[in-house]
Amino acid sequence: MANVPKRGFPVCEFDARLKRTQQLMATKSLAGILLMSEAEVRYLSGFHTQFWQSPTRPWFLFVPADKKPIAVIPEIGAALMSQTWIEDIRTWNAPSPKDDGISLLLDLLAPLSKQGARLGLMKGHETSLRMPLGDYERLMSGSSGLELVDATDILRSLRMVKSAAEIEKSPIFVPSPRRLLIVPMIFFTRVNRLQKPSVFFAWNA
Repeated sequence: MANVPKRGFPVCEFDARLKRTQQLMATKSLAGILLMSEAEVRYLSGFHTQFWQSPTRPWFLFVPADKKPIAVIPEIGAALMSQTWIEDIRTWNAPSPKDDGISLLLDLLAPLSKQGARLGLMKGHETSLRMPLGDYERLMSGSSGLELVDATDILRSLRMVKSAAEIEKSPIFVPSPRRLLIVPMIFFTRVNRLQKPSVFFAWNA
């Protein structure tokens, strides 16, 4: 399968994504963005793991206004995260219900809280708080100086515009005389352990 693109992206792709993110952060005067969901963490780090399927372990990526992202993650994911372009990786022994990375986040955000800085969070549609509500309340209580700002539109707008590297890995759209676009969206239907791919068609009217 020589035509299958290599998995993942080069460092320059993540560097470009970070720069575009920080440019948009500047328009909202954000000192940082705290990411907790798989799609956004992977978008800016390249971190890919099945551990996201575990509801007992939160994963955090802090995006500063002028530096590379900082990962705050369970120790079990440190080796894999170190294979990405992320250099600053802070870990704890998870799961730890009494302190699932909250102390590390409080230490990280403390300087921003003292400055009364603006912190971006994903608050919008199709986002989720991927940490216990009690932990979130403890984090906010300990970082009361922060001004929380919805950063959903920043990440969403960036991910909607594909780079050349992303397009290269995307399905090929084949126009016909009727301007039919063939969109190979693979859905698997489990029937007695049999998985069948389906092809969806979309009209470019």
